[in-house]
Amino acid sequence: MAFGLRSRRRRGPLPYEETTADAYGTHVAETFTVAEPRPDTLVLSGRCPRCTAAIDVPVVSGVFRARGPRFGRLRQGAPDSAEPRVELMMCTCDEDHPDRPEGRYGCGAYWTVRVPTAPR
Repeated sequence: MAFGLRSRRRRGPLPYEETTADAYGTHVAETFTVAEPRPDTLVLSGRCPRCTAAIDVPVVSGVFRARGPRFGRLRQGAPDSAEPRVELMMCTCDEDHPDRPEGRYGCGAYWTVRVPTAPR
């Protein structure tokens, strides 16, 4: 079964596997909460649709860089647009997942989801 939330009973930790399913994005869109801790930054919070670990996924709509002696902001795209945008996301948990490659994190699940323009 590809979609992890339906089967919460497992023996041992879920092995790392880079995988996706349409249901992952659907689950995230329906269950994750959205907070805006600062302008141009949203944090989507909920349970990974594959391994069920609690995760927070930051989504930044601006790019920042230093400009001379003062800090300035370089904006990319149209973050003030009323249209939601599609973002690629992945599990960012620090749970134990056997076979996870060195230097990686999460269970390997990834998905796309429409990011709202405002917190809910």
